[in-house]
Amino acid sequence: MAGLSQASNVLLTKSRAMYGKRLTSQNIADLLNCQTVSEVAAYLKNNTHYAYALRNIDDSTVHRGQLEAALDELFQREITALSQYRVDAGEYMRTFVVYQMQIREILKYLRLLAAGRASEYVFAMPKYAVRRDGFDPVRLAQAKDYHDFLRVISGTVFYKILRGMSFTEDGTFEYTMIEHALYSYLFQYAESVIQKHFHGRDKEDLLGLLGTRSELNSFLHIYRFKKYYSACGEDMARSLVFDFHYKISKKTFDKMLRAESADQVYEIFRSETVYGRELGDNGDAGIDQIVNRISYKRVSHLMRFSTNPTVAVFSYMLLSGIERRDIVTIIEGVRYRVLPDEIKSMITIA
Repeated sequence: MAGLSQASNVLLTKSRAMYGKRLTSQNIADLLNCQTVSEVAAYLKNNTHYAYALRNIDDSTVHRGQLEAALDELFQREITALSQYRVDAGEYMRTFVVYQMQIREILKYLRLLAAGRASEYVFAMPKYAVRRDGFDPVRLAQAKDYHDFLRVISGTVFYKILRGMSFTEDGTFEYTMIEHALYSYLFQYAESVIQKHFHGRDKEDLLGLLGTRSELNSFLHIYRFKKYYSACGEDMARSLVFDFHYKISKKTFDKMLRAESADQVYEIFRSETVYGRELGDNGDAGIDQIVNRISYKRVSHLMRFSTNPTVAVFSYMLLSGIERRDIVTIIEGVRYRVLPDEIKSMITIA
């Protein structure tokens, strides 16, 4: 028992130490002032903890795919290093991370497939090919249509979900419904682990992390639906709401679903939810950034104050993911000569 307690303390300390290396507001300001992608890459190498991840990246030719792969590889190394301190928690962490990564790769591939560019996945897939539970990125890159895609993933936990999604004879599919189904599975897996293996405040904190992510994603889905697909009807919008109520009641979600516009959805969110009441002045930030900032604030609080190592690790995972997305956004903004203030409105850690 003493050994387990010691391992927990080490895991908590390590998680917070890694969190302490996060980008500062000054780092973000400096990155936004870079004039070229080479300057961004050089700054990250020389002034941040991403130096090791970018050691083999050529500053002058770095592109989004390379950067994402390098940052993801670092993330995998970090989670592997953390999980060794607690074998019981480590397996949950590794499985969640692997499922999350596999879902992202599946969705990346399906976006290319829908655009008629499936062959390009061979250039977009990460250099480290994670083969686990039947998932093979190399074979996925060779698939030509949705039917081939299903055959490739037939040995994964996602096969039954995706086989049951509607698609036409020529392989046309509804991407949004697939995305929702995959993340529903991920949330259900995480909830079952939390309910079975955790108790008391630790369980409450972990369900809070999961519930916040689930509810904010549900709000985003409703908002986007009302903005872009409102003619498709309320039933389809309702099917995009995750079945997890934490701080937003079913009654409030129903009110959002009955709203006549995306603006009305946002007003309901702002005035009738605990998340909305936390909003300050977000300037020109887009809806995704507003939601990410709410999540970042809440998860940062848990990262700093929770004494449970698993809560700390999952908090770090979420915060690290947001930071990595911000770096990619800055790289792309600088590449296409977007004004610094405009890039700032598109990132979370502003």
